[in-house]
Amino acid sequence: MTHVFIAILGLWLLFLILRSMIRIALMNRHYRDFFAELTGRAVYRAVALRLGRNRDAGVSHRVLLWVLPAYILSLIIVYFVGAMIAFTFLYWGTHAVNTWHQAFLASGSALNTLGFATPTTFAGQWLAVPEGALGLGIVVFLFTFIPGYQAVIRSREDKTSWLYTRIGDQPNGVALLEWCQRAGIAGDMRDVWEEWEDWFRMLADTHSVLPMLTLSPSVQAGQSWVLAAAAVLDAAALAASSPETKDAESAKICLRTGTRAFGAIADALGRACPNQQGMACPLRECSGVTRACLCSAGMPGRTEINGEVRSEEFYSLRRPYEEAVFFVARRTFASLDGILAETTER
Repeated sequence: MTHVFIAILGLWLLFLILRSMIRIALMNRHYRDFFAELTGRAVYRAVALRLGRNRDAGVSHRVLLWVLPAYILSLIIVYFVGAMIAFTFLYWGTHAVNTWHQAFLASGSALNTLGFATPTTFAGQWLAVPEGALGLGIVVFLFTFIPGYQAVIRSREDKTSWLYTRIGDQPNGVALLEWCQRAGIAGDMRDVWEEWEDWFRMLADTHSVLPMLTLSPSVQAGQSWVLAAAAVLDAAALAASSPETKDAESAKICLRTGTRAFGAIADALGRACPNQQGMACPLRECSGVTRACLCSAGMPGRTEINGEVRSEEFYSLRRPYEEAVFFVARRTFASLDGILAETTER
């Protein structure tokens, strides 16, 4: 009876491992999978412990470069150990071997495709075949997806670098609108908003499915995709609060897409409450800041009363995404101080 129970336990553990691999590598949806969640939390805590209270940009960048490789390698180790334990239970539970030591050696031998301890029994030989295939599959299957992950990061960083090149090392929404004014496209920015809408959609489709991608930093030190996203969202909110412009509707769609993307990413990173109190941006404390920002960015002028209305419109558009952006920034060790300081100064 004990052997039957152990064999069933081995089958159940093997099922959980295979399900986890399918969820992580094949399904286009984020699941709170036990193995992936456990591995991700361990890597995240190790990074947080390494960084401590040190928020030096250079140190953070060097440490965060190791996050995705560490996560993938750790997940492979977790799957290997889990599969080895599962088949150890199966070898012993099916009477393929007589002792736990022999079961452990047989499992390790088959999983690593070495074959030095393959049992001579009928059950042992039949178990060794699928275990060897699984051992190869764990490595090949997961490493096959690394180029895809790298392609996603490169696509993300192309737009991030585009923004930093044009508006400097402290990106913010007003600076983006001012650059568009200098470039002569402030009157109709529909192409800009549509490109960033595609970028936000890409983030929602990838970073919410594999949250560890959010911790992978930019190739260039001193750049942050979270800061770039926050700047574009603020710029879209400013533009959308000016319905006289031709691109107001495109800005609203970009803003809506970005808001949904960051909401999905924040949820995947473990946000417990979407509407936490005390998360408001310091911009709310400056009633006249937004009107000055709009004027400096070349947006169409309004009367003082309408300027107040537009400020309220901007704040109402900003409210749905600001908490999610701040949450993602904290979880990815990014800082929004540059945006807040730069915008408040204006």
